Amino acid sequence: MAQFIQAVMDHFEWGQYVLFSVVLGILALTEHFWPRRTAGKGHKGRIRVNLLLYGLAGLLMWWVAEPVQTAAVRLGASLEWSGLAGSALPGVPKIVIGVLLVDAIQYLLHRASHAIPLLWRMHQVHHADTAFDVTTSVRHHPLEVVALAALTLMLCAALGMPLVSLLFYAVLQLVHTAFCHANVEIPLHWDRRLRRVMVTPDMHRVHHSERMDEGNSNFAMVFPWWDHLMGTYCAQPALGHEDMVLGLAHDNDARPDGFLRALSQPFGKLP
Repeated sequence: MAQFIQAVMDHFEWGQYVLFSVVLGILALTEHFWPRRTAGKGHKGRIRVNLLLYGLAGLLMWWVAEPVQTAAVRLGASLEWSGLAGSALPGVPKIVIGVLLVDAIQYLLHRASHAIPLLWRMHQVHHADTAFDVTTSVRHHPLEVVALAALTLMLCAALGMPLVSLLFYAVLQLVHTAFCHANVEIPLHWDRRLRRVMVTPDMHRVHHSERMDEGNSNFAMVFPWWDHLMGTYCAQPALGHEDMVLGLAHDNDARPDGFLRALSQPFGKLP
């Protein structure tokens, strides 16, 4: 097991992109044959923009990943305590607790991205997508990708998170973030069962509603329990999934599908 984990760690830097590309392709085909919502006007244009943002963010992360990781390691060492990784808990419970803690951190950072104006400036690029499909999962401003990666690593280092937990969660989130943004038709009875243990596309689509009372709900990343515990869960959109409006109400006339518009959006005026 230790050798397998080490092998995954050695190849994760490029392997994550291979894995994500495969998952992206499978879900894109699934969306084509079993769509939840009909693709609107300008569908191909926004897909191109989303993928360009993903590519640019990937290049930026490749450039800054090592300095961020080094800073996180130094922070963890400077605290002079071993945290969860050094606790007396058995291996498997320790890893599971670590995964849950990382997901809780992601929930809190997601809420912060909506509540703190500086973070919202960057995060609104993700919400400016007027459709919802698997490519929406990669529509993030490059600066947001770097900022949240740095904050996550620093918080995990401060908590002394087991490295195996971080690795396992990284793979889990990689696959799940594509799934929960997919425009796929899932029978309602299956959706009800699935959302007991994971965020489903229908659950996360509510978060992309133009209505801010719905947009400021369902912040959970992988596991849905945080929304239930923190009172931010919204089961269904008021207008239903077919008729709900996606995107930003204040930005509907600002061509949010444009690549240069997406890059400059954080530097414009907030409503």
